[in-house]
Amino acid sequence: MPVSTVHPLYADMLPVWRECRDAVAGQRAIKRGGVLYLPSTFAQNDTERYAQYLARAYFMGVTGRTKEALTGMVFRKPPRVVVPSQIEGFLENIDGSGQSLEQMAKEIVGDELTTGRYALLVDFPSAPEGLDSESERALGLRPTIAAYPAESLINWRFQGVNGRKRLTMAVLAEVVESGDDEFALETKTIYRVLRLRDGVYTQALHDQTGGVLAEEYVPKMAGGVPFDRIPLHIIGAVNNLPEPDMPPLYDMAVLNISHYRNTADLEESSFISGQPTVHLNIGETDTAEWQQLNPNGIQIGSRAGVVTKGGSMDLVQAEATSLSFELMRHKEQQMVAIGARLVQRGGQAETAEAARLNASAEASTLDNVVGNVSEGIEAALEDMCRFVGADPDVVEYQLSREFWETAITAQDLQVVLAGVGTLYGPLDALEMIRAGSIKLRDDRDNELILQDAQDTILADYVLPETNDRQVAGLNNGGSAAGRL
Repeated sequence: MPVSTVHPLYADMLPVWRECRDAVAGQRAIKRGGVLYLPSTFAQNDTERYAQYLARAYFMGVTGRTKEALTGMVFRKPPRVVVPSQIEGFLENIDGSGQSLEQMAKEIVGDELTTGRYALLVDFPSAPEGLDSESERALGLRPTIAAYPAESLINWRFQGVNGRKRLTMAVLAEVVESGDDEFALETKTIYRVLRLRDGVYTQALHDQTGGVLAEEYVPKMAGGVPFDRIPLHIIGAVNNLPEPDMPPLYDMAVLNISHYRNTADLEESSFISGQPTVHLNIGETDTAEWQQLNPNGIQIGSRAGVVTKGGSMDLVQAEATSLSFELMRHKEQQMVAIGARLVQRGGQAETAEAARLNASAEASTLDNVVGNVSEGIEAALEDMCRFVGADPDVVEYQLSREFWETAITAQDLQVVLAGVGTLYGPLDALEMIRAGSIKLRDDRDNELILQDAQDTILADYVLPETNDRQVAGLNNGGSAAGRL
């Protein structure tokens, strides 16, 4: 089989990814799809009418706006990033082409919502044997994280290795510029083949015909040690397992496109039935005499008339059907409901505001995406550390899960302050006030929390009176001097 062979699951998901991407891209992409998104019985035999039918249709860009809104919610607050000093300088140019880690993370979250799949490859340029880390830095050799959208990972294999499911083969399709003409943009596809051979990670490059562009070689960590796994991290919408997940925005994209078809039918119906048709009864007048009396034919308007012997003239206009309009309105309501479910924390249909208040319920779709992306980026940063000999255990990367602006009430503040010195210390209380919720941090165990409470000096502590204005000041960054 050629190197361009695609995985069966890839072939199955490709139309889904295209539909979601076009819905996110908006009206121009949808209309370029022609009959794919706007089928018609007259598209082939009456191209002029279909062109008018297509032109009158309107695509409401709900899917794209939802993607941008959800991505903005994730990056409302910056992610938590902790890395060793050896790779800290790489974060502003994480891919070696000028893209920062934050910009890459935004791209990944947006793509996860659109396609439900993304891949990160940690790579290091090939270098002569025996170079030490100082020589590598002098030559500008450094690890990078290459980002691959769902459509680029065309084939893969997973096998059980030492009791674990390991990636043993992956093919990445890359589109690169080609040709010598500086004014003409020509591209070609090359294929990067990643393998795990006898427990050693290798990489090779092939062209479109399967020819070898770069012989298979072994990328090595610091100290010349090869990887015992492929440093490709696949990120999903539901989990980070090999099988592709359905895109979170797929249901909305389907509804959005269906709504688009309804707009085409409504506009077509309005165009046809909205134009009056003249019916003329010429009575006793024969055709020749009528044409002589009315050489200019029929003109509709207050300054024109028609001459006949007897007879009458009527304007016939059909009533437009409201079915298409009702279907459109119903689908608009469904799209709103789907958007709310993407951020809700419960299993019931509820608005985004109700979902925000339901803090004890299950994780939402957006929570899953954030968790999976955080895990994938953290694993990629750890592999960067291995390439330069830094400690990967130091790495922490966590996107914010504070999707909404939160505010603590005066009553909640009283409850938080009442627990200082008995259940927790002042630092835990300050964290709750900042977060706007009564919740202890997951990374602090009970023994540490109780020790801080015991160490709190409560001799001069007096529970203050609070009011809404004081609480508002705290939520806006004001101090609580003298209270904690």
